[in-house]
Amino acid sequence: MEYAVFFGAVVAFYLIVVIQGKINERSVRKHFIARLKKEYGHLNEAEYSNERMMAVKGMYEWHEGENFAVDDITWNDIDGDRLYKSINHCYSSAGDEYLYYRMRTPLLEKNADEFRKNEAIYAYLDANEDERIRFQLLFAMMGRTGKFSLYRYLEYLCELPMKKAVSFVWPWILLVAGIVLLFVNVYVGLAVLLTVIVYQNLTYMKKKKEIEPYLISFEYILRMLLTAEKVAKNVPDVWKEEGEELKTLRKTLKDISGFNQWFVSTDNSANAATDIVSAVLMFVKMLTHVDMFIFYRMLESVSAHTKEIDRINIILGKMESDITICAFRKALSFYAVPDFVEHGMEIEEAFHPLIAEPVANSFTLERGMLLTGSNASGKSTFLKTVEICALLAQTIQTVPAKKYSAERYRIYSSMSLRDDLENGESYYMVEIRSIKRILEAAKELGTKVLCLVDEVLRGTNTVERIAAASEIMRSFTGENILCFAATHDIELTQLLADVYDNYHFEEQIENNDIIFPYKLLKGPANTRNAIKLLRLMGYPESLIERAEWMAGCFLEEGEWRNKESKA
Repeated sequence: MEYAVFFGAVVAFYLIVVIQGKINERSVRKHFIARLKKEYGHLNEAEYSNERMMAVKGMYEWHEGENFAVDDITWNDIDGDRLYKSINHCYSSAGDEYLYYRMRTPLLEKNADEFRKNEAIYAYLDANEDERIRFQLLFAMMGRTGKFSLYRYLEYLCELPMKKAVSFVWPWILLVAGIVLLFVNVYVGLAVLLTVIVYQNLTYMKKKKEIEPYLISFEYILRMLLTAEKVAKNVPDVWKEEGEELKTLRKTLKDISGFNQWFVSTDNSANAATDIVSAVLMFVKMLTHVDMFIFYRMLESVSAHTKEIDRINIILGKMESDITICAFRKALSFYAVPDFVEHGMEIEEAFHPLIAEPVANSFTLERGMLLTGSNASGKSTFLKTVEICALLAQTIQTVPAKKYSAERYRIYSSMSLRDDLENGESYYMVEIRSIKRILEAAKELGTKVLCLVDEVLRGTNTVERIAAASEIMRSFTGENILCFAATHDIELTQLLADVYDNYHFEEQIENNDIIFPYKLLKGPANTRNAIKLLRLMGYPESLIERAEWMAGCFLEEGEWRNKESKA
């Protein structure tokens, strides 16, 4: 009777804990759904650790070289990491990594069917909130891999030596033998059992430490396979092909069971109920090393099916990134679905998506654009806006503009360069190397090059800069390249008028204040306000007068002269 009461109390306690755990789980789910609804239609402002930012590059680096990708110089010129982070609302490593891969690899080939399919997906997800949230919950349950990308783990896993099953089986045999001996000779049986238990416990932590980092990847793979199963069971028509492919791929990994997750899990338990289960499982693991046995069994299967695992990760990542793209579209005041044409570029009301109150600009081009204007007038921001528009058009089919009509491009830029102190290279050396890579790309046959250059050869003297820049800029013309270039050298607007359309930004000085409208205007810049700005900043009047006199002499006579200093 007393045992029955005790047992009943234990069962009742466990049930209470389980029920409380379920209540807590529902509460967490409810708050998470509210968060998903709140975040949809807003740019992401979350901070990223350096480790996480390194991890999101895993898929991109794994597939590097398979397709054209914007290089690091081009990506950094537009602050690509910041752009990526602002768009990203994924909750799984697959989504994080695929979106990054997607944004670094603009599509160069026309694929009308894929284009239409993507638009159908975006329309469906935006119109069906419940379905969108259902999938987001599945992806969130899949979660992330931690410090490193799955692909980093896959690379190392394939290098791990295999261990024979017998090395794990013999302690189990001794355990069974010890139990049997208990019925023959209690003391011998206990001695065998205690020896095995002590040995298994002493060696467990050492062996576990060797494989601990890889267990994280196996956990993720198991969650990924479980997510693939759940996704494939019930997908809308827009994702029907993805669902069928996930079913096929899952069959190739049928020997990796979801049951294994109980034993390879490294997660801390979420509630008291699972704490009890975890404690029991930990004892079983230490006694039998079953988690390590399963690990090496899984290692064999994973090493043989890295392509299938990669493909499942890509499909799930693509699906989650589709949701993120819908959220990004909702966050923009307006956007354009790109129209890809055979020649030229026309953009209407293009704006920079990361600027709080951007000024939109429009233009139509059949040849390159040479852009002039003073510092801070908007030249660099405009170049970055054009680059972002082209990149997003060819990656996520979403352009921050009212209209985008252009060719497909291989995108290159040379804008935000710095001295390479580590390699002992000056700004000028870094600059000419950067420009040379664009010239070489333009010589290659294939998709047209979109080239964006800010202040050509700013790192050298005026005479040589203008002479060399004019020839370089001429090289950036032709059938295989479209160039946007900004310069302070007004001389280039005349030297290159036959091959470039001139545009400019200008500032306005009103009531002893400078105003930048940031509006793109046709023609070369015709205002010279640099010296006037010195006066606005409170520089000595005598200095300003001498500077104005020297500038006037040069414009009239074509040579520099010094004016005598006045006390």
